[in-house]
Amino acid sequence: MIDFSKVQLFDGAMGTRMLKLGFPFRPMMEELNITHPEIIRGIHKEYVDAGADFITTATFGVNGYKYQDSIYSVKEIVEAAIDNARINAKDAYIVLDIGPIGVLMEPYGEMSEEQCYAYFKEIIEAGKSSVDAVLFETFMDIEEIKIGIRAAKENSSLPVIATMTFNQNGKTMMGVSVEDMVEAFEELKVDALGVNCSWGPKELIPIVENLCSISKTPILVQPNAGMPCTHEDGSLHYLVDASEFVDVAQQYIDYGVKIIGGCCGTDSETISQCSKRFKQ
Repeated sequence: MIDFSKVQLFDGAMGTRMLKLGFPFRPMMEELNITHPEIIRGIHKEYVDAGADFITTATFGVNGYKYQDSIYSVKEIVEAAIDNARINAKDAYIVLDIGPIGVLMEPYGEMSEEQCYAYFKEIIEAGKSSVDAVLFETFMDIEEIKIGIRAAKENSSLPVIATMTFNQNGKTMMGVSVEDMVEAFEELKVDALGVNCSWGPKELIPIVENLCSISKTPILVQPNAGMPCTHEDGSLHYLVDASEFVDVAQQYIDYGVKIIGGCCGTDSETISQCSKRFKQ
């Protein structure tokens, strides 16, 4: 049983770490779990050694829609990703990471509720026996993530964590407010909820303050290391260093946030400094 009542740490970014190691973004990036497992395992180990309590599998973009042209099945990639996360995990919890399907739902797009549910169910079924929790993250459509949460609840007994990504106006790109999210997620009885990606840690302060004032559920916050800037060679650089990140994260803790992690641009140094500050 995971205790969400005490301060704990999620890991940091996976995608931008791969980029830094020389693997440029491309479709079906998670095939690296099979083709280059040593890279994924090394990133996970960095976070374990830094003090992360939760290690998320490298499965954010894995689903039947995005991987319909892959030579690997969703099940094969999910199982490989879990093995890669587990091998150096020590006592850390392994969390099955699930992102948006990648196509809009009806009536705005072509995906039906039934198909959406089926995509999520396939991922859950592939990983449920080998992980400690499920994380839905970086969602903008409340209806889509609700279907995912329902699929997890109906097809496993795992704890469910759910986060969305917000603009600086306090709403997602689909117009979902913090209040809308909390109401929906608490009705579905998620085990933890919150915000990830979006902006840098300072920019998320009003959203986090609002979250903490209305949520009765443990809160997870995973900001980016600021907004990226692009150099002439096309490389991305994030301007918020680990020291600044942890100083702002202290405010989150003071508001009542129980789980801190990092999203784009963060790394093991970010998590290490959080560990030194919050896990004394």
